[in-house]
Amino acid sequence: MREFSLESLNHVFEMGEFEHCSYDNIETNFEISPEDFLTYAEYDLTAKYDHHLVNSLSNTKRAIDSQLDSLLIGFGLSERLKKLNFPKKIEFLNNIGVISPRILTKINRKRNLLEHEYKNPSEEEVEDALDVAILFINYTNKYLFQAITYLSIIYEDDEGRDLNSIELDWINGELIFSFPPLGENVVIKADQTNYEQYLKFYLKACTILLR
Repeated sequence: MREFSLESLNHVFEMGEFEHCSYDNIETNFEISPEDFLTYAEYDLTAKYDHHLVNSLSNTKRAIDSQLDSLLIGFGLSERLKKLNFPKKIEFLNNIGVISPRILTKINRKRNLLEHEYKNPSEEEVEDALDVAILFINYTNKYLFQAITYLSIIYEDDEGRDLNSIELDWINGELIFSFPPLGENVVIKADQTNYEQYLKFYLKACTILLR
């Protein structure tokens, strides 16, 4: 299979056409979902026992951690990146254009409050952290529920190859670029160092299609 460059592929945004797409729901098999942790956090926030704020902030952090790991599964990168620490996972998602820097700063600050400062958070701080978690999870759920996993495209690259489609095989960790006239696919695997850049292109294409 012949490879092609991202530079060549980026011409899709000027010269190609996105026709239609297919969707899938990402299955994580987690027994406790991010939304469950948010429910626990909201309950703890309004509870009356002494350490309810600590528990609320802990469940808020778990909700974010669970969502981060869910996204790695949805992007086909769970096996490769699941052992990264919290800041590195956030950094990765930011690099592929998933989260805005403002949200990243808030998430890190609220996490450090409990994990590194070892102090009782105030009710306002816990409410702020929970609000950030809800915003983060609601925003990124588009990559997990009815997530675009297939794009139909009309585009001819610099070498005269007609690109017909791009598929994100999240189960096997592959991005598959189909060139039917030549009877070939170009497969970018999650363990390749350039997978993130092709994934970033794919997510940008999905965003354009949904406008």
